[in-house]
Amino acid sequence: MPVLSSSTTVDAPQRLVAGVVRDGAAAAEALTLAGHRYSASVRLLIPGDEVVLRARMAPGVRIPFHSRIRAVGPEGMTSELVGGLARSLVHTTTLRPQGSGTVLHDEIVWTSPLGPLGGLGDAVLVRRLIREMLAARSVVYRRRAEELAAAPVVVGAAIVRSGAVLAAQRDRPAELAGRWELPGGSVERGESEAAALARECREELGAVVAVGARLGTDLPITVRGQERVLRVRGATLGEGSAEPRALEHRAVRWLTAGELPTVAWVEADRALVPDLRSLVGG
Repeated sequence: MPVLSSSTTVDAPQRLVAGVVRDGAAAAEALTLAGHRYSASVRLLIPGDEVVLRARMAPGVRIPFHSRIRAVGPEGMTSELVGGLARSLVHTTTLRPQGSGTVLHDEIVWTSPLGPLGGLGDAVLVRRLIREMLAARSVVYRRRAEELAAAPVVVGAAIVRSGAVLAAQRDRPAELAGRWELPGGSVERGESEAAALARECREELGAVVAVGARLGTDLPITVRGQERVLRVRGATLGEGSAEPRALEHRAVRWLTAGELPTVAWVEADRALVPDLRSLVGG
């Protein structure tokens, strides 16, 4: 089975680089740079999502490859081919910390069709295309992660009680009204992320929370045309806290593990559903 790999060091924290790895906008930019096309129904990928690469094999000739995401997390991402001109193909991105940065390692393993003829195609064309794609990923992912490291931060709270997590239903803007999210908001100048999260929960829910550990990867998001980074932490209601109320939302609701995939989340929070299920024991 042919194997190609590449490694690059990114001057950004591992969770932030992991967020870029799962970001379809970064994948689309890298593949376009390498001459290919990318499409997916969502921007931020979770296990089970499918993406399509239309590889440019020659001028005017594109061959589609359909892949399914198998795993996503702070340690990286894995996808596997479910349809295309190969008997199998697995793409694994592994992340590990190095000093204040992160080493991003891509590895692609595949089985060609057509026996010896397929091997000839690998040698003449496929290996070159994969090398170009990996080189483009290194350039684009490094730049995007290092830019996001300086971007404003938005924090979210996964407040857990009795095997359920609290979700809030948006009332505005119109394009997001009725969809669900975790409570939270922007970190103000001079404010720590934990302090910002506690303040946002007081303002949005009238509740006191104890802020816990980070959850999942950082998530690249766009707010009013500006790139930001969403970071989510687990939380619990503080001693003596009032019951959370929808002070700035349409409604609030406690969701069990089985209910988490059933509501219409805003896209960034949908990316956290697998982590939320693990958090509440699903």
